[in-house]
Amino acid sequence: MLQRYDITKDGQTDCLSIKEFAVLKTKLHKRHDYKPIAEDYSIIHEVSFGGDSMRTAIKEGQKALISELRSGDFFPIYPCAELIAKSVTTLFNGNSDPKIVVFFDDRSILPSNFEK
Repeated sequence: MLQRYDITKDGQTDCLSIKEFAVLKTKLHKRHDYKPIAEDYSIIHEVSFGGDSMRTAIKEGQKALISELRSGDFFPIYPCAELIAKSVTTLFNGNSDPKIVVFFDDRSILPSNFEK
């Protein structure tokens, strides 16, 4: 599945917002070389976190941050969660841009040649 995560830190409210999008039109992304455009993504979920909880988790390390980010209704696979955690760390460590967009194609973690 082709996914996009819009990760935003609001400086006024000290909150982190993660919007999860996916390409839901299967005919479009069956080709391996498909490059989606913004209009191909549909929002599927949004979560928010307090800045203090994010800072605490960042200090404890990447695994703690991933545990803080994941919940019963937001549980990205580990390779994707690593990318999200790195982006969150960047936002809270002085990045001047309040938004980072992360793209993830889960086909990238599948073996390219299947053994029979």
